Amino acid sequence: MEKVWGPVRGFYVAAYAAPAADGAHFCSYAKVCWSRPDSYWDADCAFKVFGGEKHRSAEDALGWVTLEAGDEISRLPSQAMSLAEQRLRDQVPIPRLFVTSFFRHRMA
Repeated sequence: MEKVWGPVRGFYVAAYAAPAADGAHFCSYAKVCWSRPDSYWDADCAFKVFGGEKHRSAEDALGWVTLEAGDEISRLPSQAMSLAEQRLRDQVPIPRLFVTSFFRHRMA
């Protein structure tokens, strides 16, 4: 089971839930992305989040990793969130965004 949503403070989240190794529980993962991916598997992510492996259902696993991803995004430094929001607003390619941000901060 997978889900893609966003933007969440400028980022998109792609999440996936699957049966755990014990067969009785479910595990979940999320990818926090700069742009909206078509699916979890095609997501080019900024970072990944593990949502645990002891959930009773795929829905519970996705719900938990949704909360975890949102929490991780909220803990990012303000510069990361402003870069993500600028990229979303201006459709700036990620390498150019980092270069312009780096030189802007170095010159200040």
